[in-house]
Amino acid sequence: MFVALVITLAGLAVLGWQYRQIENKRLPALEEELEQQRTAMEKRDAQDILERFMASRIRGDEIQATLYLTERAVEQKETSSFELTDNSYVGFNVLESQALSEGEFRFTVSVYKEGVGEIVEIIIMEKILDAYYVDSVERAG
Repeated sequence: MFVALVITLAGLAVLGWQYRQIENKRLPALEEELEQQRTAMEKRDAQDILERFMASRIRGDEIQATLYLTERAVEQKETSSFELTDNSYVGFNVLESQALSEGEFRFTVSVYKEGVGEIVEIIIMEKILDAYYVDSVERAG
């Protein structure tokens, strides 16, 4: 009876050790996957606001487009670093996106202007509280 009890306890110890080994390998992989999913969701949220901002610019709705700007972007607009709206805007295309840090993304956007062609802008989106805003708009090149 005593030998059976010792064998059972030894078996439980081995099974417990094996379980911990599996979890130690699996937990970092799960954490990495969760981080990738969180980043993808954040990127999607930032790109959604970017698309709303760009649609407002194309429509020529300066008031609506201004709602998506941070103070820094408003200062850029006021110093004529970029045109917020222009009657010649006809479309845009997001060429590239990159996560800069937590809550900050960089988008390379191709803006199409009638009579001018394509202009490439670098737009930085920043998360403030629970929403993304345009923090910077600069022409590429």
